Amino acid sequence: MIDELPEPTPDQDSQPFWDGLAQGELRLQRCKVCGALRWPARALCNRCASFDAEWIACTGRGVVSSWVRTHQVFAPVYRDRVPYVVVQVALVDQPDIRLIGGWHSERDPIVGEPVKPCYSKRESGTVVLDWAPRSA
Repeated sequence: MIDELPEPTPDQDSQPFWDGLAQGELRLQRCKVCGALRWPARALCNRCASFDAEWIACTGRGVVSSWVRTHQVFAPVYRDRVPYVVVQVALVDQPDIRLIGGWHSERDPIVGEPVKPCYSKRESGTVVLDWAPRSA
């Protein structure tokens, strides 16, 4: 039986994102030609086709664009964790960038609600991106 949460598997394109989370910072790729943010991280800009990119720290501010409360146990490790809430967040830095993470609040999220990132450290030491109301 699996007793630990699945771990992310960073690759050469996403490693700077995970390194940023470990340092309490939300980092995304930005195209050096047109300035568009890229998510998920990749070699080619989907707006101008440039390969020239850099990693920048974003504000991390966003708004809830969608959310779901999960009751289904999809794997044994989640048996004692359900129900839990997962939110989709549109970043203020570039609203077409949507990131997903857990919800850190006793109440339900509200679509359009301002949120801030939470950098959740697992027992394994891995840091993952979650979200909380900005007023919290």
